[in-house]
Order: sequence, then structure tokens, then C-alpha cells
Amino acid sequence: MALFISAGDQVGALEAFDKSMPGYATVAEDLGALAAQTEVLCSIDLVEDKEADDDKADVHHLDLDWYMMLKSRTDSGLVERRRQRVTVAIQRFHSGSGRNAKDSWRIVSLSPAEILAPITIK
Repeated sequence: MALFISAGDQVGALEAFDKSMPGYATVAEDLGALAAQTEVLCSIDLVEDKEADDDKADVHHLDLDWYMMLKSRTDSGLVERRRQRVTVAIQRFHSGSGRNAKDSWRIVSLSPAEILAPITIK
């Protein structure tokens, strides 16, 4: 997801989120605004996976160290740096059956979602 955000690829970044997640529309709007208004450098490091020892868990609660540097596309002097601990829950979704069975993981909660808010002008 960090690569998609850094590349300004809103569609690719949104694929990491479950569309039924509370606040999905806001996340989509914020990612669109970020892509349109800024050049983004994004790095996301996993600090803890609370269910790391449970291979069968369909939901994992992750503690992330999330860093973003936002550079305005219109004002080259405007740069905003964000570094925040972010908590996400990811859920495994099963699709298909037999040899066509496929698991995918989607973000079902993100807190604080403001990490993705558009750049602020001060």
C-alpha cells in the first residue's frame, strides 16, 4: 500500500481496504486529494501483529509506524511530515474453491484515519 500511495495511485491504494469498512468513503476522498495535491513519500513499518502466532486467525490487529512526507504540487516550499503510530485491523477474505481458492487480506479498520488527510496549509 505504501508504494501505491507514494506513486499517487489512489486505485491501487484503495484495493488494500474493504469497501464496507466504516469511513471507507472518507479514506477514498483523502487518498484522491493526496494524489492530486501532493507528491508523497510513504513508509509503513510493522511494529506488532497481535495475532502473529495464530496462523488460523482471520483477523489481525496491527500496530504500525507510519511515516509520510507530503510535498505540495502547487507550492514547492510547502512540505508536511507526518509520523504516527497507526492501528489497523486486517481481515482475510476467502474467494473461489478448490484449485481456484484464493485468500486476500483487506483493511477493515484504520485509526487514526487522519494519517491520510490532505495536506494542511498553515
